[in-house]
Amino acid sequence: MDNTPLVRAIVEALMFLEHADDDEIDPDVAMRGIEGIRHELDALSDVDRAEFRLVLDRIAETSGDSGHAQRAREVPFMLWGGE
Repeated sequence: MDNTPLVRAIVEALMFLEHADDDEIDPDVAMRGIEGIRHELDALSDVDRAEFRLVLDRIAETSGDSGHAQRAREVPFMLWGGE
């Protein structure tokens, strides 16, 4: 299965929640959404987490939009810090 569309959807959801203006979404609600996504992705095995990162790298490398590429590169740090 190609997980790229699923990972792209996760990136888009995280970036929307992270960068939405206060009048678009309440900041506390946005943070709860990010934390919920993080909680679910914390259940990934080490192998699946590595695959997730590889897909993010592939998305960043093939993106024609430097902003989108940067957002894909930020996701692991948003979720798991510098690990």
